[in-house]
Amino acid sequence: MNFLKSNKNAIATYYVAWIAIAIFYFYQYILRISPGIMVVELRQVFKLTAEEFSSLGSIYLFSYSLLQIPLGFILDYVGVRRVIMMSIITCIAGTSLFALASDIWMLQLGRFLIGLGSAPAFICALKLVHDHLPAKYSGLLMGITLAIGTLGALLSGKFLVTILENTSWQDSLLLCAAFGGFIFFCVLACIPRDKKIIDVQDNQILAHLRRGLVAVFKQKAIIIYSIIAVSVYTPLCVLADLWGTAFLMERFSLERATAAQLSLYLYGGLTLGSLMLPWLSMKWKLAKETIQICAIGMIVSLFILLYVNSISIWQLACLLTLIGLFCGAEMICFAGAAQHSPSSHSGLTLGVVNTLNMLGGALVQQLIGWYLDFQWKGSYGSNGERFYDSSELSAAFSLLMLIIFACWLLSFWLPRSDKAQQDDDTTSLTRESEQDEKAVS
Repeated sequence: MNFLKSNKNAIATYYVAWIAIAIFYFYQYILRISPGIMVVELRQVFKLTAEEFSSLGSIYLFSYSLLQIPLGFILDYVGVRRVIMMSIITCIAGTSLFALASDIWMLQLGRFLIGLGSAPAFICALKLVHDHLPAKYSGLLMGITLAIGTLGALLSGKFLVTILENTSWQDSLLLCAAFGGFIFFCVLACIPRDKKIIDVQDNQILAHLRRGLVAVFKQKAIIIYSIIAVSVYTPLCVLADLWGTAFLMERFSLERATAAQLSLYLYGGLTLGSLMLPWLSMKWKLAKETIQICAIGMIVSLFILLYVNSISIWQLACLLTLIGLFCGAEMICFAGAAQHSPSSHSGLTLGVVNTLNMLGGALVQQLIGWYLDFQWKGSYGSNGERFYDSSELSAAFSLLMLIIFACWLLSFWLPRSDKAQQDDDTTSLTRESEQDEKAVS
């Protein structure tokens, strides 16, 4: 009885720790979108060109993605608690530097630090869920984590605008830094010290990292899940993050405000999908089949969006919500990859998946941009910018359907979602991990 009570208390402690990290994940989204909210003030004060302003976003993403794979190993090596505490401190330092900047290089350095500090939030939450909370809820909790971040993207914009209307952009950022300090003390109080940390001699760190990467990349299922994660997320990163408003304005002759609002339905759908799909797929052990259904659903929905005429506003809202919901299958890929990794390499595995996911999304964005320029008909807008008509945009976004279809075919090489198969794969990886530890010792 005492053992059961102690075990329940331990699980409750890690649920509280997960909530604390999820709040930090929400917080980093506020920092992530802040330059876009403050675009007028930043460009006026620092006389920024469009390229210089864009660098504030690209530097963040570069530092964020740069850290993912080493971050996975660092988590396995030093534990979640120390990593997340250093991450919050780095975010606070970067935000403070950005707020007090007097030159563009200080802005860029601040964004670089914010990107480094933000990078561990998602992976730390996923690792804690995988290592310490019940496996039957792991898909649901991973989905909730992503949903919390998505809500951060949706809600923080209005929050920052409200603050900016009542104070300066510097004060609003310093307020964000103060909020980060509050989160730091919450994390300090809520996350227990890591009990199982890989013991590796300093001169063996790189060797152990190499062995860990070899062990992860040997698992066919992890690589397939990583590639599929890219495909099911691309509609969101292309439409919601980049081209959605311009496409909806041109394709359906909408006003800018209406098009921008409609594009947010993709995030609403993603929130629902992140919550529902991982939980249902793991509950019924149908991860592979759920991914395949979502892929086909995305292809059909994109075809309707790109080529079917006479779509009403409410139908368009439903369609974009549906596409966002199917994008939630990304979390099934994270959960599936984690199930094929032992705890000793779970952080590294999640780092690999997240790195491939982000880099793949960036490559798809570049591919879309290259194809638009390739087929551009030489038209210009009223302000001298290149103009892409509805047919050009639809043709470019058709590449998304081809990518998703290719990954739907790839999904047939995923192992079946039954527990026996998962146990066999995990046992195999655990043996390799134990051999690696003995070799290091």
